[in-house]
Amino acid sequence: MAANGTIVTNDAAGAEDAAGGLPRDGRIGVFKRIGRNVGWLLGGRGFAGVVSLAYLAIAARAMGPDRFGSFTLILTYGQLIANLVQFQSWKGVIRFGALHLAEDRPDRLARLTGFTATLDLASALIGAALAVVGVHLAAPLLHWSAQEQNRAALFGAVLLLSTGATATGMLRLFDRFDLLTLTEAVAPLVRLVGAIGVWALGGGVVAFLTVWAIAALAQAIAGWAAVIAIHGSRLSFGRSAFAGAVAENRKLWRFMLQTNLSNSLSLFWLQTGTLAVGAVAGPAAAGGFRIADRLAKGIAKPVETITRALYPELARLVASNDRATLIAVFKRITWIAASLALVLVVIAGVGGSLILSLIAGRQFAFAHVYLFLLAIAAAIDLSGFALEPFHNAHGRAGRVLRSRAVGAGVYALLLAVLLPTVGAIGAAIAAIVTSLVIFVQLALSARQLLGRPLESGTPDEIAVASLESGVDSQP
Repeated sequence: MAANGTIVTNDAAGAEDAAGGLPRDGRIGVFKRIGRNVGWLLGGRGFAGVVSLAYLAIAARAMGPDRFGSFTLILTYGQLIANLVQFQSWKGVIRFGALHLAEDRPDRLARLTGFTATLDLASALIGAALAVVGVHLAAPLLHWSAQEQNRAALFGAVLLLSTGATATGMLRLFDRFDLLTLTEAVAPLVRLVGAIGVWALGGGVVAFLTVWAIAALAQAIAGWAAVIAIHGSRLSFGRSAFAGAVAENRKLWRFMLQTNLSNSLSLFWLQTGTLAVGAVAGPAAAGGFRIADRLAKGIAKPVETITRALYPELARLVASNDRATLIAVFKRITWIAASLALVLVVIAGVGGSLILSLIAGRQFAFAHVYLFLLAIAAAIDLSGFALEPFHNAHGRAGRVLRSRAVGAGVYALLLAVLLPTVGAIGAAIAAIVTSLVIFVQLALSARQLLGRPLESGTPDEIAVASLESGVDSQP
């Protein structure tokens, strides 16, 4: 009750207490969920980060620069094929599944998840075939022997058959980040135990590749086991369910294709850059470049982890048309990320050489300059880490795709110009320029979206209108 005796409603009180007229209760609820989910993810990512550094150090020290470089090129080849064909089905599960949960339509959700799981399987089979066939094209460029070609083909096929993201999307959608954290810890743990065993037994490239393949398969099994435990096997398959999912989720195919292409382009620099360095400068340089990139991104992982918790919340805010809270959340997290990005560059510049020596040994000290330059690129990506989930939550996956396509073109051009002259350093410089190009495009687009007036209509109408407008009609 106010001082003059009038009654102040909860909504009014929330509006009066919030700075700038934003509803404080809504913001507190969102930040509370994000904080809880980030806590789970940071715990899991912290564990995974430490374990990743451990098995990376073991592999590098056990094999040395040349053999580790050969291992890196085969691993990167398999990951490149997976990156090209694997759909980002978890994004579709969240983007459209949030609407079905809000409307209490489990039948539609079952058809959607059955659709995305089918895409996962189809892309895995196609990717496995491409991995076997494509090795004959990659071998001359990477100077692979017949033995290395066979290793790359087999590893790529096994890796592809263990991919799929529907299960992780469902865990995020149902707000089970605790189970997601546990399942995502499976692969790093298997790699660590396996790497220790291979090192103790004196194994080589084949043994380490086997461990990596088993780890990927184990994590896929763990993810689906977690989904079945909390949700059962309530996924709808078959021709009618497939057609129903397409009809009930407007522009579903467009969203899935755009997010897949966007993700492929987002990893373009690491995978293509590593392979290009190997082709021009040899396996040892490729191994050093890969370690430097992993370390640069590893330092930024704790903050990048927030993206996994942020996207579901942004999708819910867009579905509920709560633009005021959406703007508050987006701006606050972006400022935090930009501040921490600066810390990343300082750490890499001051302690990069020491970090490399401690992790991979002094034989990889030559990669210090790669680490510093790649840390700058990672810092730029980190500063704009909220931009992609922000656009996807608005159904603007096409804008993300467009920015990454432009970035990929810039990167390919710079690789062609710089690699022959300055070697692996040129690939690192190209990564910096590319990250900046993508950041500027998405930042300008986000600014436009943030300036739009509050929309009216049901959550489903808003989402459909957002998807229908798409990138084609938007500047």
